Amino acid sequence: MNNNLVFPAVTTFPGGIFFMTQPTTTFFEKMTILLSLFLVLGFSSANGAPFQGASGAGGGNMPEDIAAFQQSMRARMQTKMKNQQRQKIQDMMSGVPESVLKLQSLEPIEMPSIDQAVVLALKAAAEAADPLIDTNFHNNGKTITVPDDFPTIQQAIDAAESGDTVIVRPGIYFEQLVMKDGIKLISDPSDHGNDPVAVADARIKLPKRALRTIIDGSKTQPSKHGMIDFDPGVGRKSIIDGFTIQNLPMQNHHIPGHAHGLNVRGASPVIANCLIRNMGSTGIGSHVVYNDQESRISERDFRWANIKHQASAVLYNNIIRNSVGLGIGCNHFSSPFILGNEVFNNNDSTLGETPSPGMGNKHGSFATIIGNIVHDNPGGGIMAKTGAPQGKYGIDRRTHPIIRSNVIYDNGKKKPGISCKNAGSRETPIIISNNYVYRATGVGIGMSKNSVGIVEDNMVMHSQGPNISINGSIALKLNGNKIIGLEKSPGMTIVNGSTVYEMTGNTVENGTLPRFMVDHGSEVKEAGSR
Repeated sequence: MNNNLVFPAVTTFPGGIFFMTQPTTTFFEKMTILLSLFLVLGFSSANGAPFQGASGAGGGNMPEDIAAFQQSMRARMQTKMKNQQRQKIQDMMSGVPESVLKLQSLEPIEMPSIDQAVVLALKAAAEAADPLIDTNFHNNGKTITVPDDFPTIQQAIDAAESGDTVIVRPGIYFEQLVMKDGIKLISDPSDHGNDPVAVADARIKLPKRALRTIIDGSKTQPSKHGMIDFDPGVGRKSIIDGFTIQNLPMQNHHIPGHAHGLNVRGASPVIANCLIRNMGSTGIGSHVVYNDQESRISERDFRWANIKHQASAVLYNNIIRNSVGLGIGCNHFSSPFILGNEVFNNNDSTLGETPSPGMGNKHGSFATIIGNIVHDNPGGGIMAKTGAPQGKYGIDRRTHPIIRSNVIYDNGKKKPGISCKNAGSRETPIIISNNYVYRATGVGIGMSKNSVGIVEDNMVMHSQGPNISINGSIALKLNGNKIIGLEKSPGMTIVNGSTVYEMTGNTVENGTLPRFMVDHGSEVKEAGSR
């Protein structure tokens, strides 16, 4: 193609529009001039009348206007071409095979606001909770009212049978409770008790009855008992619905034998619509119960085959805040469904160890964590790890939660939004999908120390470290993630001997820094080789 086409010196159009060219106008300049001309004509037509010349009505110096427009268009096109060239060079040097680079996306990212993400998260949580909670089982049982029938909540529970409902009228009850199987414990819904109301500093709402019916531990002493314990073997027909539960005495949750605010040990109840606050330990703690539960820890068998009672509670629409520990902790093969809770301001830094995250998973637990809001926890957002060795026979399965559709932001200093350390396996990978991670002070989403997982369809924005990091780990799938970076590090890093088996459809907007970085010891498998 001849790139030095000669135009006439002067061309005139109706309405007095004209342009002048040099006899050696380049093809690039020709296209810029034609584009500006079409825009001018389009504007003229859209306004119902042709432009007037410099001496006509409306004034204006059209040649100078067109020249300025041409210059602006050239600058934009040159910037775009420069950015594309830089990205092409960065991609070539990224370590990602060309066949895989072609499978990534360049579509613009529309990141929802935190408020919008919360709406989506709570919808996902409600859908997950619906089939897990039986709303009919207690319809035919008797109703016991506190303090009308019994002066204390515990006396009412002791008198109730499976299928019965214990209704608690508004007030403060200085008790520690033990729940039986098949009992529904609910705050009084009369006087608009079911109306949703705002809770200070929280995003989700609770029924009014939860804020006026309080179970308080401030008159108790530290012990192995939480504010609420459950008989071993309790199932999902045991329901706690709509209370403020607060003020478990202070104790060190790092030391064996401690209590949690709610001790969900060897039990699978439903805990819903509660405000759980100011606990001197972890807010809700979940563990299985073993056959040798009462033996010395050094002699115990922590293997899967030694479980006596499973722990698969449903934790739905609770606010857990201001615990001296984790907000929610999942240990020893527990498998709770953690759905639509808000977990924030949980801080155990006063215990002298590294702060714990808002939610923690270890010792082979495999929680399903959907639609939660986790923010402002100094130890980070959601974490999964192996846990320290315990007993004569240790944990024999790896921690592998499902972490999906959660909203995570502003957790700690140099802390991740979601992190996994030495967790997951090829048979039971950690699944991290459809989460919204904002403003992580460390890595946005990180897998490290021989973790195995699937990381798909997450949206990660403005992390201080890499937005997604695969570090000494295996990603079976790394697909469909959307990243908006801060230009402080590459958008996605694959380092320290990591392997990615499938990588498609990821979109990264990271300014002048690379989208991807794979170091020499790591590998992204070629497309079609898997």
